[in-house]
Amino acid sequence: MPSFIRRYVAALFFLVLTLALLQWGLPAAGVPAYLLPTPWQVAQSLVARRAELLGHALFTAAAVGLGLTLGALGGLALAITFVLLRLLEDALYPWVLVSQAIPAAALAPLFTIWFGDGLAPRVAMAALFAFFPVLVSAARGLRQVTPEELALMRAWGANRWAILWKLRWPAALPAIFAGLRVAAALAVVGVIVSELAGSGRGLGFVISVATYRLHMDRVFAAVVLAAGLSLSLHAILWYAERRIVFWQRQG
Repeated sequence: MPSFIRRYVAALFFLVLTLALLQWGLPAAGVPAYLLPTPWQVAQSLVARRAELLGHALFTAAAVGLGLTLGALGGLALAITFVLLRLLEDALYPWVLVSQAIPAAALAPLFTIWFGDGLAPRVAMAALFAFFPVLVSAARGLRQVTPEELALMRAWGANRWAILWKLRWPAALPAIFAGLRVAAALAVVGVIVSELAGSGRGLGFVISVATYRLHMDRVFAAVVLAAGLSLSLHAILWYAERRIVFWQRQG
């Protein structure tokens, strides 16, 4: 059995075992449903409220997709700029680090005030969360070339733009995709945080309202959908990497 199939089979077995233990262990321990529902109760909530939850999940997914795209493009653009203009990197990178030290929970209400109670503040929060991992991974990947490779390109008369697109960019793609997978997971977190701070739609809104009413089955149903969204993005990026960075798979 191939190693990656064995790994996924082991993960699936662990998931099934955990769900079975929760299904039988929680009632046996006398844990009330308003504290921690069983997996079956969560599944029932998913089915009973599928139309409502699907609408909220699509709103969250739209915000994640737009925010991830904007954050990734911004991170890639700044990473390329840093590689080409080292002085600009020395001037701006410390401030980029400072921006990541600001608590996201403090920014979410501000984005809602500035951009309104619609899609825009959710997209802004997702872009903010996705920006930094793409920037760091892309900047590191673009520099993963040897002095010998650079000397050879220059000996062939390549300028810095040719070196960027024909040498640095292909070498950086594995690192960029790794950063994108991290950014995708963080973008989902960013949108949920933004929706928790104040929204009338989205999975974060469902979690907020259901928590207030102690409907824990709905809370976990929304959490399951958010996790499914994150895993779906991870799978899409993994497949795209295998198709685009084909030389790495062959190697």
